[in-house]
Amino acid sequence: MSILGKPRHLHSAFEHTPVPALVLNPDLIILSFNRAYQRLTHLDRSAIGRLSYDVLPGFDKEQLRLIRRSFERVFENGQADHIPLLQCAVRVPGHVGLQERYWSVSNKPLFDSDGSIIDLLHCASDITELVELRSASQGIHRSDLDDEAREQLHRWTESVQGVLQNERERLHQLFQQSPGFVAVLQGPDYVFELANDAYYQLVGHRPILGKPLAQIMPEVVGQGYLEILDQVFSTGEPFVGRAMPIELQRVAGDKLATRYMDLTYQPMVDGSGQVTGIFVQGNDVTEAHLMAQEVAFQASHDWLTGLNNRREFSRQTDQITGAGPHAILYMDIDHFKIVNDRCGHGAGDELLTMIANKLQSICDGDRDLLARLGGDEFALMRRDCGLEEALGLAERLRAAVKDMAFIWQGQRHSVTLSVGAVSFGPAEGLDFEAAFALADTACFLAKENGRNRVQAGRLSDEEITQRRQDMDSVTRLKEAMREDRLLLYGQKIVRLQESDSQDPGYCEVLARLRERDGTITGPGTFIPAAERFGLIEELDRHIVSKVFARIDSQPSEQRRQTCYFVNLSGITLSTPGFLDFVEHALLAYPGVEPTDICFEVTETAALSNLARTAEAMRRMSTRGFRFALDDFGSGMASFNYLQDLPVQFVKIDGDFIKTVLHKPVSRIIVEAVTKVAHSMNMRTIAESVETHDLTPHLRAMGLDYAQGYALHSPEPL
Repeated sequence: MSILGKPRHLHSAFEHTPVPALVLNPDLIILSFNRAYQRLTHLDRSAIGRLSYDVLPGFDKEQLRLIRRSFERVFENGQADHIPLLQCAVRVPGHVGLQERYWSVSNKPLFDSDGSIIDLLHCASDITELVELRSASQGIHRSDLDDEAREQLHRWTESVQGVLQNERERLHQLFQQSPGFVAVLQGPDYVFELANDAYYQLVGHRPILGKPLAQIMPEVVGQGYLEILDQVFSTGEPFVGRAMPIELQRVAGDKLATRYMDLTYQPMVDGSGQVTGIFVQGNDVTEAHLMAQEVAFQASHDWLTGLNNRREFSRQTDQITGAGPHAILYMDIDHFKIVNDRCGHGAGDELLTMIANKLQSICDGDRDLLARLGGDEFALMRRDCGLEEALGLAERLRAAVKDMAFIWQGQRHSVTLSVGAVSFGPAEGLDFEAAFALADTACFLAKENGRNRVQAGRLSDEEITQRRQDMDSVTRLKEAMREDRLLLYGQKIVRLQESDSQDPGYCEVLARLRERDGTITGPGTFIPAAERFGLIEELDRHIVSKVFARIDSQPSEQRRQTCYFVNLSGITLSTPGFLDFVEHALLAYPGVEPTDICFEVTETAALSNLARTAEAMRRMSTRGFRFALDDFGSGMASFNYLQDLPVQFVKIDGDFIKTVLHKPVSRIIVEAVTKVAHSMNMRTIAESVETHDLTPHLRAMGLDYAQGYALHSPEPL
């Protein structure tokens, strides 16, 4: 990085230093020059970006050749090069035209962090007065001069000495005020010849000039720095180090303090090319380094527990070596939400931290990698661990969490742990990604099967296979909804009794999924998975929106001819925001009337939270929506609750309808449900009518409607 790319304070120091300086890139293009150089040469800023030979002051061909060769030597040798005398013609304030001047020039390499030369620093000093003095006094003895000449020579001498003294003072000031620490070490013993204020601030309490480094800073012996200096001194190759740790005694008698340094050791050579000393420069970057470490830690660790986060867990598991087997444990805290909801997030955070510490205390630091994946989920990978050992470890973790006593505001709370354990490696036929997904599935099964247990994940396990298929179904369903590949089919609900009423036709909406290969799959492949994995509400809303859109797209004279039965889960119906969703849908599709829709809710779903379901149904009934109770009779406790629900239709469970001809108990139940429903002014629908011979018997038993493949096969709406 050139001076232009350095931090602001370094660029400002370059701009205001009294030494005229110009920076060139390896193509000898001018990158920048400071104010002192501009005063010396009267270049304007348009020179930046141009080839140096085109804009440098008036040098003749010979002078330009000397400059070019000096530049080349710097880039070839990586060492400073000095031209003691150059003659040029420049503009001088107060004079007309160009004035002949004499310069002394130093060209120095600028190094990158890897020690490669990136730019060249060209410094110039005007020594015209010295040259003129030398020319005037050459060959003249002081005794030969008259009084006036001696006085003139004396004034010139004083003037030159003043110029030299001013230059020395300016260089000393620049050296002392350098924002980084600087020192000059002479000889193979590295005796301090020079050191600036920043260096004294670094080493603190001790005088250092004229003494070898090992004598005055014995704490650095054994830290490797003398060996680095020896290498630079013997090879002549510079050394650059970034954020190097060093222990220093910064206060007399105090303990060693660790600091982090950016260091450059530049060899100093004499006229014969021999290394005579080392120029040391650097910066104390401790605060920046520690801040960077803290930022890196926060990026890779969970802010609450201090464990590895999901990203760091994935990064480290990507570096797994060895044939294995290795093991992965996927852990989920049971009943955590209860504590979090009842006691607040402060209690939840405290509990998570407590569990993380407990898990960490059981881990083997050399073999185990523990992480919090998010929420109440954790993962642990153990290297060189088979399934049996993994199951034993999982049991210890589960038992440790179960035995924990979490007390918050005087009240004791208990939580447990569900764990899925999987081993992976070439012999198991599983890589880490597949094993991680399998462990997640096994953990889910552990929770489904009662919680507070360990579930082994094996590819041959049928239950594991089914759960993975369900997960795949959820993924496919999400993609299908996103890509609008969920199709609506309809199955007619046929009237059994003669009636003079002008009721519309009835049709149940059935969902189908069009796979990407064009095949159509039924709801049995994705509805159970949607319910199990919390996608059913999104699916219900998607279907409701599509039904509303279909009705709205129909010609106005057809819209009231059919009432569509749309299935809803109990979860969707009892969600507080569902009624608002429906209201917005009515606004979005103005061609839809509430009477066009009859929502179907299963008996078991309605009874799972009767009060909330009944309230939701009553609120929607006041808007004109109708309701049907699906699979009625499957719970056999429904008669006690039927009067509490604003239901217009009762759909009798198909298991009773299919056996009504040869099971007397089925006939009794169907007749009883029909009579009770009619007494409450509800109409009955027989489900699963799959043979035509059932129809007259159902009509004779008083059922109002029937639905099934014998009457109508579902077809696309």
